Amino acid sequence: TRNSSTTIVRFSAILPSVQSHLNITTPTAVAIGPYHHGLPRLSRMEAAKNSAVADFCRVAGQTREVVRGRIGELAETIRNCYDIGDEKLTSIDDGELSEMMMLDGCFLLKFMDKVVPMWLRDDLPVAREDLVDTRMSAIARDILLLENQIPWVVPKVLMEYLGMLDSNNIVGDFLDRMATAFHVGNRISTQTSPAPRGPESPRRTGEPARGGHEGARASEEGNEPHHFLDLFHRHQVGEARIQGACLYVLPSLGSSAVELAEMGVKLTAIKTKKFGDMEMKKHRWPLGLFGELSLAPVALNELTACWLINMVAYEAFLGATQADNFAVSSYIFLVAHLINREEDVRDLRARGIISSAMSDGETLHFFKSAAPSLRIGDRYIQISKRIHEYKQERWIWIAIHRFLYDNIKVIVAVVSVVGVLAGLFKTMLSLRQPQR
Repeated sequence: TRNSSTTIVRFSAILPSVQSHLNITTPTAVAIGPYHHGLPRLSRMEAAKNSAVADFCRVAGQTREVVRGRIGELAETIRNCYDIGDEKLTSIDDGELSEMMMLDGCFLLKFMDKVVPMWLRDDLPVAREDLVDTRMSAIARDILLLENQIPWVVPKVLMEYLGMLDSNNIVGDFLDRMATAFHVGNRISTQTSPAPRGPESPRRTGEPARGGHEGARASEEGNEPHHFLDLFHRHQVGEARIQGACLYVLPSLGSSAVELAEMGVKLTAIKTKKFGDMEMKKHRWPLGLFGELSLAPVALNELTACWLINMVAYEAFLGATQADNFAVSSYIFLVAHLINREEDVRDLRARGIISSAMSDGETLHFFKSAAPSLRIGDRYIQISKRIHEYKQERWIWIAIHRFLYDNIKVIVAVVSVVGVLAGLFKTMLSLRQPQR
């Protein structure tokens, strides 16, 4: 049962057909929120949550009861963010919900601190390597699952106690660090301890601070994020470029990566690395008659594949309620149409668009199996239209370029033979000329 405030739902209720061979819906290390709370296989992390609460209360100068009571004031708001008919919600009272939110919220802040040091004080006892340190990648995966979220209001309230709302780019720095997992040639850090904090790090503690956090894009726009997945999605998509959010009858791209190359369209990796930043340019003379299709490069592995699918599930949940939605869905749909065979995957690898830990066949299967279930937005529509225009406007050039592209080896061989024959002919002529 959902209401207008619901922002955290079950994956199966949104994209039931995208239950692939990848484990993309359920946590493997830590339960965040009620949907997977109490699972025996995740119970080991509960001790780490209690440790996080103890560290938080020590730094904030507050008792556990005070912090839980403050979150308890928001119990109704928090409950309404979930599917209130779910048995995991109906089986717990507001006190249990508040305790859960405090544990999970403090755990998230401690994990953030391990990725980007920001609030744990230097005078705390030297931390030994704990379970969190040994499961960093698994936790990074779990906190961005659609079903494994807590409302953003919980971390926000906790950060107020730490006086962090006016610090520079705290959440933004964390999102930047997480996003490196998508960067070609890089991956998320799994360091076992936070780097030393500088003297400028926030240290104010006590009563909740008042103000606005400027680090995360959502807060900058005055549009309060729903949860961590929402924040990360906005970070990876980039700025919205249209005001409306209507969908159209989907035109086919009609061309794979190899076919685009035959047409004179160059594939390039866009520098912003945002999934929403895709564009098709048609170069004019004297730059040549070539086209250029630019899109974000992506490092694909089990972690990033999981994040991608959960982001498109979140887009499907939001529907067309936000301007320029379905950006990640459009990206996956576009890549799926660029690769029809393993040769196309290798071409995208060579161009720096895809760096996959999977085989060419597995990479092809990932995009092809995901695409049919996705809803597509204006970004893909515009790319498809511009490629169609390119084909119509430059059909003569495309025919010439395709002939040259397909026969370049033969042409080079013929030119080489002609060059050799010309050299021989010139030599023969010089030999036949009388000596003077």
